Amino acid sequence: MSPWTAGALAAWTLGLAYGDLRYRRIPNLALLVVAAPACMSMILCGQGLLGADYRQSLGGLALGGVPLLAGYRSGHVGAGDVKLAALQGFVLGADWMLRALLVAGLVLGAMALAAWLGRRPPGRVLPAGVALAVGFLCALAGRLLGAGTVF
Repeated sequence: MSPWTAGALAAWTLGLAYGDLRYRRIPNLALLVVAAPACMSMILCGQGLLGADYRQSLGGLALGGVPLLAGYRSGHVGAGDVKLAALQGFVLGADWMLRALLVAGLVLGAMALAAWLGRRPPGRVLPAGVALAVGFLCALAGRLLGAGTVF
């Protein structure tokens, strides 16, 4: 994986996290910025942006999107969060998406606890995109550093 690719994906992820935190929205166009090159890389090169083959990428897409789809159906996460998790899974591949979801779940749990202790008004949805971004960045760093057995 190129450090330039990793840097661009990190910057994209930080921008999405900021937008979700500030505006509670993840725009489709912002997702398309990475979805288009990821799909083109898979079609033209036979591997994703980070080197995952099509099985890993499709597995990551399902692993990222399906669990959050249940949260969307129950009204706990937005559709942008579901699409973001699916796209992150497609980019990372199934192995690394599992790690990213583990970290994201821990971060989201900490956010929920902080909101509960802070007496957050009912009906306000937590910005899950922020937690997904932290998980993605951890997985991206793990891939970049070759920490497959540690993380």
